[in-house]
Amino acid sequence: MRSKKTSFFQKTFTFWIVILLVLFAYTSTPNAQTQFYINKVAKIGASGVGYDICANGDFVYITDNDGYVVVDVQNPSKPKKVGEFKIDDGAFGIFIKQNVAFVAAQSQGLIITNISNPLSPSQLGQIDIDGASNNVFVLDDFAYVTNYDNGLHIIDITDLSNPIKIGEYSYDGRADGVTVVNNIAYVANPNSGVNVLNISIPSSPQKIKTLGGTATGISIHEKLLFVGCYSSKVMVFDISFLENPILLGSHSDNDGGEAQGVVGNSTHLFVADNFGVEFLDISDLPTITKIAENREGISAAHDIDFEGNFLFAAGGSIFGSLFFEISTKQKSNLLGIYIGVPIAVLVTSISIWSVYRFVIKKKRS
Repeated sequence: MRSKKTSFFQKTFTFWIVILLVLFAYTSTPNAQTQFYINKVAKIGASGVGYDICANGDFVYITDNDGYVVVDVQNPSKPKKVGEFKIDDGAFGIFIKQNVAFVAAQSQGLIITNISNPLSPSQLGQIDIDGASNNVFVLDDFAYVTNYDNGLHIIDITDLSNPIKIGEYSYDGRADGVTVVNNIAYVANPNSGVNVLNISIPSSPQKIKTLGGTATGISIHEKLLFVGCYSSKVMVFDISFLENPILLGSHSDNDGGEAQGVVGNSTHLFVADNFGVEFLDISDLPTITKIAENREGISAAHDIDFEGNFLFAAGGSIFGSLFFEISTKQKSNLLGIYIGVPIAVLVTSISIWSVYRFVIKKKRS
């Protein structure tokens, strides 16, 4: 017949073994909820501050204090600087159209370069513009150049070697980002918001209205207008009626970050601000939800672009520009780890102590 002590030990030991197995299963089971992560995969040094960034096929173009650099991103995790174009005063903005790069070259106005060989860009044409050229957008035979000092300038680029200024919309103060669709131009103004201009007569742009905010970054995807503001806010407008954009939703972290770069599609929006990059879900407007962010090793990101699952951010500091990958993975159940592991350790200790106590008592008996 089994002794009562033996029976008691077996039951106790079995009980704790079961508890251990349950806790192990709980702590090792991943959370079913899928989360997004923005992982830094590479860094490219710059000549001073990085201002604007444009992805174009296998290459990314980044403006800086020396002009612009060309980066091979066939493998975005291992980018290679393969070319550059020097500009005495540096460059703020860049726009790529086919094999041509249009550069907002500060005091040197608009510079047009041939990038059919990205490893060795060459100049095609140039035009001086009063003030400091800040950003550029190209549509058909016109380049739209914003100025740090005096509004929007419209350049006829029919002859790339001989661009000609044909119109302007002037106002005191800085004009930042610009984008154009059909005969409407949207010009970001950090002081008053977005100027909506009728440019059907390029020589005489007419202001239609102003959208509120402290606008700086701006871009379009189909019928959506994205606007980034110095107040850390981003706004999404419906431009189905081009002359009368309708605000669909807005988002702000209220952290003082300046949303200088915005780009996206019908479901997601990517933002470059003072602290790094953000990934926003805009699939359920007016609700805008931050899915992920990365604040690692970048200061005052000035602009952002994307290609597939990769983000390219122009760093606003001497530390260079950063490349990121958006990925999904299942996250371990942290509650189970933080609570379950200590309990498992405690249970294991009790079990060992029970075995030791039983063996000692058995020897003594």
